[in-house]
Amino acid sequence: MENWILLGKPISAILAAWFYWDFYRKTYYSGQGSTFTKLAFFYGMIATGIALAWEVGVFDLFQNYPAFSKAMLIGAIPEETSKAILIFLFLKQMKNSSNLADGLYFGLTLGASFGCIENVFYSFKLDFWQGLLRSGTSLPLHTFSGGILGFFILKFLQSRKGNFSGLDLISAFSFLVILHGLYNFLLIQGGLGTVYIPLILGLSFLTLELLVVQAEVTLPFELLQAENLYVDDYSMIRKFSRYDSWLRAAQSKENIKEIPLLRDLSTIRSFISVILFGVPIFCLNFYLFVPEWIPYYLANITSLEFITLFMEYPAWLGFLFLLRGMINPSFFRERILKIPLFLSVNLGPEGDEEPSLAYSLSRKGFYSPVIREPELNIETTVSFYIAGRNFEKIPVVPVWKNFRPEDPNHESGALYRFPRIPWGLLAWRWFIRIKQQFRNTLDAFSGIKA
Repeated sequence: MENWILLGKPISAILAAWFYWDFYRKTYYSGQGSTFTKLAFFYGMIATGIALAWEVGVFDLFQNYPAFSKAMLIGAIPEETSKAILIFLFLKQMKNSSNLADGLYFGLTLGASFGCIENVFYSFKLDFWQGLLRSGTSLPLHTFSGGILGFFILKFLQSRKGNFSGLDLISAFSFLVILHGLYNFLLIQGGLGTVYIPLILGLSFLTLELLVVQAEVTLPFELLQAENLYVDDYSMIRKFSRYDSWLRAAQSKENIKEIPLLRDLSTIRSFISVILFGVPIFCLNFYLFVPEWIPYYLANITSLEFITLFMEYPAWLGFLFLLRGMINPSFFRERILKIPLFLSVNLGPEGDEEPSLAYSLSRKGFYSPVIREPELNIETTVSFYIAGRNFEKIPVVPVWKNFRPEDPNHESGALYRFPRIPWGLLAWRWFIRIKQQFRNTLDAFSGIKA
């Protein structure tokens, strides 16, 4: 019996890794071939070796630090950094032939490989139930964080450089390190803190879901480069087009169809979700009415380990099956991310302005319809009028234009980038936008209840 338990610990780690990787691969990804997947697993092995060597090397330096600091410095930072380095090294060579979905999948597969090897290693040092808890919870965390890193690293590599182009990547990496450090802290402390671990998994899962939606609606990078565009350029143009279509439909009094928040759920996924949500209810009866049976049938398990593994964890898996791919991106695009206000803009120096508008504004720039064809890569100035305030003589550089002289019905436009970030303009824009989107959100959800 002891041999079976000893063997079951590494097997549980391998099965958990296979489940999370295969679940995402079959659910949405059908891109690169098997060689791409094998390389991701191999890079995950290298990342694991780097992280373990790093952790061993710094362990004595931080041994007397507080628990949370140790969880960050000895665990989270080495592991997330090693994953990020290996993902970056690979995707840098593949950036011209990979799409955001490829980057997300590569990171997700690397994370699953990393978590699998790490948990096989720890399985020989931990008791059975502790090892099962660790493999069942750290595997999805590594898998999801790898996917998030893969998305943001490739997005950084495929973005036009300038104006803190790496800020999104740094923010995502910091978010993952803090989340991972909190997970390590709760796991090390044990006790009541372990019941909060599924909440951390849920947060990382929802983050990955939103990125999957973005990856699915972004054009292939090779196609963008054929038009001299980058991923962040396309994001600004796509926002303008979406907002413009919404506005035209509203002005022409067209019927804007009702868009559901969630996609349809298949019968199989519904059945699996019901079973998984039923397991905690079934186990709750044992915990409340015959708690003495638990240590009898599950030797050496603590009450909190039982709650986490047999009540919270099945509910988490039910949540995973229920919501994977169910969030409808159209709902957020059309019902919540409505045009919060007009961005009135005068293009060109004073005395030679062309009045226009913009619906989307970021620290990198904006897209506007124009009549006069701008000269690319030549700095000019613009002035904005937003919600009662003027922002004048802001320098911009046109980097892309969309003109079709042969098509009289085509609306021409140009993409403008800021050589220097106009912080005052952005702060005011975000303040007004958040106020309006908050009202849009309340209106949208009140409409659902009605």
